[in-house]
This record gives sequence, C-alpha cells and structure tokens, in this order.
Amino acid sequence: MSIALRGSMGSEWIKLWSVRSTWWALASALVLMSGCSAVMGIDFAHDVRTGETKDGLTMAIGEPATSSVLLAQFAIVALAMAVVTAEFASGAMRVTLTADPNRARVLFAKTAVVVAVTTPLALVLAVCGVVMGRVSLGSYGITTASEVAGDIAAITVYLVLTAILTVGVGAVLRSPVSTLSAVLTLMLALPMLIQATAADYLPGTAGLNLLDGDAAATAVLAAWALAAQLAGWTALRRRDI
Repeated sequence: MSIALRGSMGSEWIKLWSVRSTWWALASALVLMSGCSAVMGIDFAHDVRTGETKDGLTMAIGEPATSSVLLAQFAIVALAMAVVTAEFASGAMRVTLTADPNRARVLFAKTAVVVAVTTPLALVLAVCGVVMGRVSLGSYGITTASEVAGDIAAITVYLVLTAILTVGVGAVLRSPVSTLSAVLTLMLALPMLIQATAADYLPGTAGLNLLDGDAAATAVLAAWALAAQLAGWTALRRRDI
C-alpha cells in the first residue's frame, strides 16, 4: 500500500468516526435487525400455537434474520451514503480533493473504509438475527449448522455489496436524498414492481435470491456494485465540485 493511499484511507477513517451519525447508524442497524428478527419469530410461534399458520409448524432459525436484513439495510445504506454525500453537501469535498487530487484514490479510500466497517458489522448483525430467531422461535425453530452458516454468510455478503453500491451511487448523485431514493428503489421497489425473468438481473432481486440461498446471485449483485463504483469514479473525475 502506497503512502498516499494509506494517508487517504487514514483520513477517511478519522472522518467516519468523528461524526455522531456513524454511531447512530451502527446502533440503528443492531436494533432493527435484532428487534425485527425477534418479532418475526414470536409472531410465527404464536401463529403455530393458535393454529393460524399456513406456512408449516417450524421455521429455520435463520429465516427471521434473512427477512429482517431488508429493514436493517436502511442503516447500512445511510452509513455508506453519508461517507460521500455529506462532504458534497457541506462543501468539504473541496478540501478532501485539495489534500488528495487523485479522485480515483479518494473514492477507493472511501469505499475501503466503508467495507472495513460494514463487514464486521454485517457479521454481527447476522449472528444477532440468528440468535434472536432461535430464542423467539423456541421449540418451533429448526437448527441446522450448514443452513445457519449459509444464512450468516448471505447476510454479510448482501450488506457489504449493498454498501459498496451505495458509495458509488452517492458519488454519482451527490445528494443524500437522491442517493437514498435511488438505492432503495433499486434494492426494494423494483423487485416488487418487476416480476419478469429479467428482474433476476436487477440488484434488488439478485439480493433477495442471495438471501434465499442462491449463491450465483452474488455475481449479479457484485456486478452492480462494481458498475456503481465505475459510474461514481467517472462522475467524480469529469465533474467539478
């Protein structure tokens, strides 16, 4: 790693942890994942006891977590988005690019820092979701080591790739509201609106397939994340601040 890249990443790391929004995003992600997983497990167990369920009498303990990640991702998107858009909104990006005129390196440093934070966070969220699923489902939960490991891996990969995509979109759109709207449209709205086979190649549908255990969908979501990064680099390189 070059000295310039190390310095750029160090700067981004300090900026990330120096604002309250980072801590709020971390706490929100944990609350959303744990709370939603617990509610889903409790609700299913209640339906089984009262005979109201039509989805069987048991549920895999990882299922509440893989469903809850769709809500918890709001906090991850907010965290990744703020790393880029906050500087455009405040004008601080001028200072950043004055300190390091290499715009590709700046974008890479921001993305690397987001990945460094999101990866362990996503792993913790996945484990918390599975634990809450196990506790809330009680005797109605199915515990299979391979499935649990697969669910944890899927959640982690999904959140990390979503964060990478968000950084790229933020570099293109620069506005917090526009970035949040665009990412959530791609990840949540389009999968509900488009049901054709081609929808499997959209990032949101690929993410859902990944959470459902389709490892091949990882490549589709990763391709979208890479495309967003390339678009972000192009916009950052060509446009004035």
